[in-house]
Order: sequence, then C-alpha cells, then structure tokens
Amino acid sequence: DSMGETFSYEGMAKKSGAVAGLCTFIINIIMYYDVVIQVEPKRQALREATETLNAANEKSAAMKAQVAELEAQLAKLMSEFDKAMKEKNAVMAEAQKCQTKLDMAQRLVNALSANGVIWEQTVARAGEELVYIPGDTLVACSFASYVGVFTRQYRESCVEKFIEFLTQKGVPLGPKP
Repeated sequence: DSMGETFSYEGMAKKSGAVAGLCTFIINIIMYYDVVIQVEPKRQALREATETLNAANEKSAAMKAQVAELEAQLAKLMSEFDKAMKEKNAVMAEAQKCQTKLDMAQRLVNALSANGVIWEQTVARAGEELVYIPGDTLVACSFASYVGVFTRQYRESCVEKFIEFLTQKGVPLGPKP
C-alpha cells in the first residue's frame, strides 16, 4: 500500500509481464518481511517461555521428588512414632498394673503386720500355756466322762475337787481350767 497503486501486478502487467512477476515477488518478500518482523519476536518470546517452562518443570519435578521423599520419611517417622506410642502405652499399662499389685501387696503386708503382732502375742502366750494343756485336758475329759449328766452344783463341786487333786499332785493347770 505504501508503494503506490502503480507498483502492483496489474500496474506493472500493463508495462511488462516479466516486471509484473518481479513486482509480485517483491511484494511477497516485503509481506514476508513484515510477517517475520512481527513473528520473530514472538518466536523468541516462545523460545524463552519454553525454556522458562522447562526450567520450572525441572524444578517442579525436583520439588515433587523431594516432597515424595519427605512424605516417605514422614510416613516412616509416623510409623515409628505410632509404634513408640503403642509401646509407651503398653509400658504405662504394665506400670499401672504393677503399681496396683504393689498397692495391694502393701495393704496385705500392713494387714498381716497387724495380725503379726497378734500372732506374736498368741505364740508367746501359747508357749507359756503349752505347759497347762495336759492338766486342763485332764480336767475337761474328767468332766465330760464322769459328771456331764449331773446337776450344775454337783458338777462344779466335782470340778473343784479334780482341780484340788491335780494341784496336790503337782500337775500344772491354767488360770481357768
């Protein structure tokens, strides 16, 4: 358009057919140049964008690989943590169970220690009273064998005589045979 109306195929065809073909060639070269001038920066921008995209994709792939690795490590650590927590809970339950047993054993020991004093006193008293067992047994057997069927007054009188007789013979008797 800027070349004028005469510089066209029709305008040159009136003058010469060869010049008209050359004119078409020049017009096409100029149009190609205009397109190249417009397209080349776009091609350059496309190359730069493609390079940037490839670099970003590489970084993204590296980041995804790192994220996958970190997720695998996290999963491993979570598994170890869960295992440790289960083990901790089992140990805590066992400790609670042991503490309960210890408390119960302590209560039993305390109860038995109180009974231990009673048992010690009983054993000490039984040792002292062991001497009286044959005499007291003799009085009880005599009562059951000879006077069990009589009146109370007669029975008490007989028991007193048994005790008096055994005392004279030196048989040890308890305070209340």
